[in-house]
Amino acid sequence: MKRALMLIATFVIVSTSVLGESLDSLVLMRMFSFRKSLGDSLKPYSTNVYMKHLYQTHRRNFTLWAVPSLYTIAEGKRAFLTEQYGQFFFGGEDGFRSKRQVYYTTIPRQRNTLPVLRKYVTPDIYDVTIYDDHILSPFNRENKVFYRYRVEKGSDSLVTVSFRPRFFRNTQLVKGKAFVVEATGRVVSVTMEGEYDMIHFRTSSTLGEEGARALAPVHSETNVVFKFVGNHVSSRFEAVFDCPVTLPDSIDIKGDRSLIDSLRPIPLTDEERFVYAANDHYNAPSATVPDTIHAAEPTDSLSPSAADTEAAEHPARRRHNYLKEIGWDLIGENLIRTLIADNDNGYVKLSPILNPQYVSYSPSKGFSYKLKMGARYNFNKTSWIDTNPYIGYNFKLREFYWEVPFYFFYSKKLNAHASLSWGSDNRIGNNGVLQEIREEYGDLPELENKELDLFDDHYVRAKNVISPTEWLTVETGLVYHRRHAINAEGMMAFGKPTLFSSIAPSLGIKVKPWAKGPIVSIDYERGLKGNDVNMTYERWEGDISMKHTMSHMQTLNVRVGGGFYTTRGNNYFMDYANFRDCNLPEGWDDDWTGDFQLLSSELYNASNYYVRGNISYESPLLVASMVPLLGRYVERERVYLSSLSIADTRLYSELGYSFTCRYATVGLFASFLNTHYSQFGCKFTFELFRRW
Repeated sequence: MKRALMLIATFVIVSTSVLGESLDSLVLMRMFSFRKSLGDSLKPYSTNVYMKHLYQTHRRNFTLWAVPSLYTIAEGKRAFLTEQYGQFFFGGEDGFRSKRQVYYTTIPRQRNTLPVLRKYVTPDIYDVTIYDDHILSPFNRENKVFYRYRVEKGSDSLVTVSFRPRFFRNTQLVKGKAFVVEATGRVVSVTMEGEYDMIHFRTSSTLGEEGARALAPVHSETNVVFKFVGNHVSSRFEAVFDCPVTLPDSIDIKGDRSLIDSLRPIPLTDEERFVYAANDHYNAPSATVPDTIHAAEPTDSLSPSAADTEAAEHPARRRHNYLKEIGWDLIGENLIRTLIADNDNGYVKLSPILNPQYVSYSPSKGFSYKLKMGARYNFNKTSWIDTNPYIGYNFKLREFYWEVPFYFFYSKKLNAHASLSWGSDNRIGNNGVLQEIREEYGDLPELENKELDLFDDHYVRAKNVISPTEWLTVETGLVYHRRHAINAEGMMAFGKPTLFSSIAPSLGIKVKPWAKGPIVSIDYERGLKGNDVNMTYERWEGDISMKHTMSHMQTLNVRVGGGFYTTRGNNYFMDYANFRDCNLPEGWDDDWTGDFQLLSSELYNASNYYVRGNISYESPLLVASMVPLLGRYVERERVYLSSLSIADTRLYSELGYSFTCRYATVGLFASFLNTHYSQFGCKFTFELFRRW
């Protein structure tokens, strides 16, 4: 009898276990496949959306002025309310976007604050990333390796799916739970919590039921906490979709309280009504306190500051220092945030003057800083002019650099444009100058540290680009270089020319046979003879590059190329188009893959040929993400391998590793000659508030 009971108990336990595993696997499989089950061509739709944001500053100090957009609440009142109404668009594979039409806020002069929070209103849970290009979604099959799941049977054909990071906590992962329809895998609602870029968020969303509406929220509420150098700011915002009132597309209204009152689909909370009442009193022309200000006292969970409460209890109206407020607006809008003015005909913009993203450091280049501008004017839908000038300064070389390009796009169908640019973006050097002087005068002590091998490079470049097909691009151009010796007196003392100029037509062809394949390019340039030019040359270059996107935000970058001079007028300038020393490096995606970080600047111009290869692998979760404490904040990681072959030196190689966190991108590199270690170096660029 006992044996029979044991067999029955064992059968029940095994059956329950098998059924549990079967339920888990089946539900997860349906959940991962739900978006695909709707079909590849989901019809785009638009709807109306109402949003409200309640901001509370719990602690603050002077550093809050330096945070983009938060200078608006860095002093004065501590509680603010913002409401807006507009349109929401779902574009199938293009994801979500919104258009604001009506806006009202208690922030002075209807200013914006924390615009970075808008993306948290509409989580795209079925995509690889939930918000733009960050936060790996636990509802996407590609990311299941990073999460642990637990499925529990519920009621009314629903199951609860809990998820958390599989191995470690990281800024690219979230934890939470979702209610899922067991039969289809459709997510009915989800609550998730995470932290990214100094913002801790907790989001609760209810999704639609059919078609494309099942992929987007119909209601969403998010609580956010931001802490930075002693500052503590929290926000609660709520979004309601499918609102009944549709406004004309031309509507764009700020500061109309009565209009936002008529559009609001849900009532305000006690805290929100209190903020409005306190704001009305604060700005009231009379000394009368509104009756509602005492009837809407805030809760303990989110109460305005003592300053706001005092304004309610003491009806004497405080004076506004408008000159001070406008002054801080000018500082905030011009120094620490992008300044932009736009309309249907174009735009003008200026990058923040105090922009840490354009400050970088490397041992060979030192510190450098760059300021970018931009402008565009549209003639019509198919033609426009565009300019993106920049100015930069290298502190180690104590040199300004700039470029002023103008583009005229005259055929959108052919992706055709003509351009004209003028600039001085690279100081060029070659120790061939010193070698010639030593051969003629001997190894003189006064040759050291005289910068006889350095030249400023000013240029004017005209180019026309046209793409007759999707896989072919043809570039034709003309470039003029004027290179002047940094130490002109020293060059003249040894009987060497101080000015070199050249003018050359160029031809470039780029071929991309497959949409996801490599780009193959060939460039040719030949210097012309003339009375005002003293450099003749002929240069050929070839390049193959590919950026291959893999699952869960992994990327493989590969670049192979080479070039050579068939004719050259002197040995001073081997100025290649695809192999150059840049004194004003860009950010992560611009130059960290295709450049050498530790290569001496003299070697770029020392050989009449080069062969190079660069490869990098990027992943959000690799090595540093597993390190305690540090790994929690790592956003992306990369490994690099680069090799170079030029004349009169051994094979040069670099091996590198870098990671990006909320504060900076840090890279560590080691160089080798053949297999022998040469040197070690580091590089960093600031990332603080990069997405703000």
